[in-house]
Amino acid sequence: MPNAAIHRSGAALLLGIASALEEYGRTNRISGRTLVVAGGGALCGTLPDLVEPAINPNHRRFFHSIAFAVTLALVLREIYLWDAQTDGEKILRAIALVAGGAYLVHLAMDATTRKSLPLI
Repeated sequence: MPNAAIHRSGAALLLGIASALEEYGRTNRISGRTLVVAGGGALCGTLPDLVEPAINPNHRRFFHSIAFAVTLALVLREIYLWDAQTDGEKILRAIALVAGGAYLVHLAMDATTRKSLPLI
């Protein structure tokens, strides 16, 4: 299976499961929102390779680094804690969490490869 497919699968699986568990616990069914989150996670899981394309084995630079992953995780924590008031803010918050979460899943999966991730 190509790396991009693995990243999309991982992002969709993790984000879909998290969303499904939240929804299923309240309604005993999986909502359309869960499917949108999983789909968005699958699409956004390839963002790191769009920013730094895998055109050679040493393509991983800053946006594929541990430093960037930690920074992104801290930013996502703040976005998660943000008390969005308007519908627009709530949508923006959801998009940021899905995209950022999928990006982190991609980096976590890259970290398990032979090349791993650079520190910076």
